[in-house]
Amino acid sequence: MVKKIFLVVFALVLVVVGLSFTNQFSHLRNFVSWGVHTIHDYNTHPLRKVAKGDDPQPWSYDSAYNSKQIPDALQAIIDSNDTHAFLVIQDGKLIYERYWDNYDSSRLSGSFSAAKSIVSLLIGIALDEGKIKSLDEPVGNYVDHFKTKGLEKVTIKDLLTMSSGTNYYEGDKSYFSLNAYGYYGDDLEHMVQMMEKKEEPGQFWQYRSGDTQVLGFVVEKVFGDNISNLVSERFYKPMGAEYDAFWLLDGKEKREKAFCCFNGVARDYARFGQLVLNNGRWNGKQIVSEKYIKEAISPAMYLKDREENNAPVDFYGYQYWILKHSGVTAIAQNGLFGQYVYIIPEKNAVVVRLGESKVTKHIHHFQPENFTYVDAALSVLK
Repeated sequence: MVKKIFLVVFALVLVVVGLSFTNQFSHLRNFVSWGVHTIHDYNTHPLRKVAKGDDPQPWSYDSAYNSKQIPDALQAIIDSNDTHAFLVIQDGKLIYERYWDNYDSSRLSGSFSAAKSIVSLLIGIALDEGKIKSLDEPVGNYVDHFKTKGLEKVTIKDLLTMSSGTNYYEGDKSYFSLNAYGYYGDDLEHMVQMMEKKEEPGQFWQYRSGDTQVLGFVVEKVFGDNISNLVSERFYKPMGAEYDAFWLLDGKEKREKAFCCFNGVARDYARFGQLVLNNGRWNGKQIVSEKYIKEAISPAMYLKDREENNAPVDFYGYQYWILKHSGVTAIAQNGLFGQYVYIIPEKNAVVVRLGESKVTKHIHHFQPENFTYVDAALSVLK
C-alpha cells in the first residue's frame, strides 16, 4: 500500500514537473527558482546589458551641494519608508544626494514600472522617425494578435494611455493571472496572446502592465532590435550614462519585460528625467521631439476614471504620471515599492527616489509617500 501511494505521488510530481516546462506552467517553476519579486531581481533573473558609452558625463555639483538638510519631519518619513537613494538635481547640477543601507552612486536598483516611461520615449522616437505613422494607428498593424479577439480597434495611443479595454487586470495576484505569466513566465508572447477585449478602447483608464508589454512588441517590430540595445544606443550612450544598466528578460524567449524591469543606478535614472525636462534635448541633440514630450506629459483628460466617478483623467499621460502638489506639477516615472523619477519644470529640477516601500492605500492613484518626496525636494531646491 505504501509503495502504491509513493508511486502515485511520484507520478504526480513528474506530471507537475513536465507541465512546468510548458508556457502554461513555466511561471510556477520560475517563481520557485527566482523567488518573490524585489528590486534586486537582476541577481536571479535572465537579463541583457544596456551598455553605457565610452564617454560618460558625470553630473556637475552645485555650489550648494548637500548644504541644505531636509526638515526632520519629512526626513523621518523618508527613513521609515526604507529609502535607499534620494537625489535632487537643479539646473543640471546635483544639489542634494544621500544613500542608505549600503547603497551608493554605483549600486544597481530595479525600476519596476518606472521603466514604462522609457518605453514611451522609444515610441516617441519611432513616431518622430516615421517608423510609426501615427499614434492613432491600430496596434494590429504591428502585433498580429491585435488583429483578433476583438482587439482590432485598439490603437497605439490607447496603449500609451492605459485605455486598451482589454481583460488584463493589474489587481489579480493569483498564481495564474496575466501578471504572473508576464513577470515569471518563459514567453511574453504567450501572455499577450491571452489578452482579449473586455470593453471599447479609448474610453476608460485602467492601469495595465500588459498595455506596455504590447508597446514593447511594437518597438521591437519597428526598430528590428531588442529594447536593451535601443535604450543603450538612443539614450545611454548619447546621455553619457556612468554605469551599464540591465533589463530583465522572460525565462526562455529572452525578450525584455517592457512593462518593468530596467535596472540602473540613481544618477543614471536622473538622466531620463533631465531629458524630459529639456523637452527631449541632450547637449544640443534632439533625442525625442519636443512635440511628443509635451503630449506624453499632458493628462489624457478625455478618458474617464471609474475609481473617481468617471472624472476626467488628470493624472496620466503617455506612460507618465502627473502629480500636482505644493504649488508645483511633478511629472513622474513611477514604480512598485517606490521607484520614482520626478520632473519639476517650475524648479528646473529632477528628483530620484529609490527604495523598498510597502504598498499602502493610494490617494488619487498616488502612494502617499509621493507627497513627502516632492516636499522634501522642494525643501532643498533654490
